Amino acid sequence: MRLAAFISGGKDSILAMHKAAEDNEISCLISVVSENIDSFMFHTVNIHLTDAIAVAMGKPLYKVFVSGEEEKEVEELKKQLSILKVDGIVIGGIRSKYQRKRFKKIADDLSIELITPLWHIDERKILEEVKEKFEAVIVKVSAYGMDESFLGKKINDEVIGKLVELNEKYGINLAGEGGEFETLVVDAPLYRRKIVIKDYDIIREPLSATMIVKSFYLAPK
Repeated sequence: MRLAAFISGGKDSILAMHKAAEDNEISCLISVVSENIDSFMFHTVNIHLTDAIAVAMGKPLYKVFVSGEEEKEVEELKKQLSILKVDGIVIGGIRSKYQRKRFKKIADDLSIELITPLWHIDERKILEEVKEKFEAVIVKVSAYGMDESFLGKKINDEVIGKLVELNEKYGINLAGEGGEFETLVVDAPLYRRKIVIKDYDIIREPLSATMIVKSFYLAPK
């Protein structure tokens, strides 16, 4: 099948795309730009880096702009997806019924398939696969026990161990699907070039800290 993969730059969307690419053609990438940084559906941190990911992969990027208002953004997304000539869409949802239900409705209305390669996969297994295949760094934290020191850290054995401890102590989602943390994949097997971060800002709020990439370059692999 010819698929369009939703990417945010985060580990789940990139891993889902890689899994879908094993048996299908990824014909294009989709990036959703929301006016509301607290969108109910979409990851917004460093969404501007999806342009770099598309270039690194040599794939066309289709940008969709939505209001970020609950339910309204679903209709806005469906309308803009209707022009794509694909057999299905790929998303990185793991357990979010809220997200999956809305993407399924969009796919059904457009008579295309919804591909969810990570659906109900164990979160620890997802982290281990991300560690093995990607270079993914944490770019936002918003959970008990996760402070600014996590920003910029790669998903590796040490970080996974800390996340397991926080899961046992506070009940945070190991994959961060509840918004506990967000990531940016700077290198992956399907990337022809690697994203190298040169400069960034840290935005600090009472309950969160976010690493916003200001400048970067694409390096040969």
